[in-house]
Amino acid sequence: MDHSLMSVRGLRAGLASAVLVLGAAGAVQAQTAEQAINYRKGVMQVQAWHFGPLVQMVKNARPFDAALVARNAAVLESTGRMVVEGFTPGSDAGNTRALPAIWKDAAGFKAAADRFTGDAAKLVAVARSGDEKATRAQIAEVARHCGSCHDNFRAK
Repeated sequence: MDHSLMSVRGLRAGLASAVLVLGAAGAVQAQTAEQAINYRKGVMQVQAWHFGPLVQMVKNARPFDAALVARNAAVLESTGRMVVEGFTPGSDAGNTRALPAIWKDAAGFKAAADRFTGDAAKLVAVARSGDEKATRAQIAEVARHCGSCHDNFRAK
């Protein structure tokens, strides 16, 4: 057998093993309450970064830019699906403003996150249509659901 082929196969096997081991180690690490809290705070910071310009557009503090709205809304849609993952059992204590309602009403919390994600997906489509009035209205819907989740599931 060709030694170069054996080397490639060995390298592939070694890489596959390393990925499995590192992946398992990462999964265990992400299970700590501190990691979960840091994860969700990071996701929320990404959301705030991408939502801020949209709010500025609605308030006429920034020129309307449908392409930017679509791009940022796509990020919000993606991060909206990620939020719930950060609220793991046991991550209700520590440096967090998460209310106990998240764990007491997990289905309601997930439904609120799903509404936000769905609204963000609609915003992507509306922004791509170029209809400024409809886009502004959909930004307001995303903001409404974002705010209602904060009202019900986050301490002030």
